[in-house]
Amino acid sequence: MQSDFRAGHGCTSATLKVLSDILTAIDKKQHCAAVFIDLAKAFDSVNHHILIGRLDSLRFSNDCLAWFTNYFSDRVQCVKSEGLLSGPLAVSMWVPQGSILGPTLFSVYINDVALAAGESLIHLYTDDTILYTSGPSLDTVLTTLQASFNAIQLSFRGLQLLLNTSKTKCMLFNRSLPAPARLSNITTLDGSDLEYVDNYKYLGVWLD
Repeated sequence: MQSDFRAGHGCTSATLKVLSDILTAIDKKQHCAAVFIDLAKAFDSVNHHILIGRLDSLRFSNDCLAWFTNYFSDRVQCVKSEGLLSGPLAVSMWVPQGSILGPTLFSVYINDVALAAGESLIHLYTDDTILYTSGPSLDTVLTTLQASFNAIQLSFRGLQLLLNTSKTKCMLFNRSLPAPARLSNITTLDGSDLEYVDNYKYLGVWLD
């Protein structure tokens, strides 16, 4: 589910939805686990050709597609260092993060990622993604979360978006329930184990 840039939805509603799901699991005395996904240079990694294809799949008119194609065409960037300016370099991947269109286009770009969540729940707010699930068995919860996380990573890779592994964290809620001394690791497709944390700041709210 996405909450950004939709009428009646925003940062507050996104946070409340996630908190409601977590508190419901705690009230049911269920285990609940989450992966907070951080993407490396997300806005700078948007492939223009893939994005135009996404807009086309959403049945944007040919005139709109032509406008966006022109919007992304012939963009260059330069680097200035110590008074020296580099030559222009063509830019084929990127959406303008500080613009009005940039965040909205990014949301369109990643919208279908949610379809890969499987049995887990997912919430996307621009480039902040939380994947979470709950149940009576911690082993089952972590197994389900791992399967969903694998599918989400593949979906992001298909969009040429890569994880920032060092900033992608795993967290358990309702830690008053019995748990093994050594938890099963949630791992990336590259084989890196995610760090378990006791708290995490999600959309400006500390979860613990």
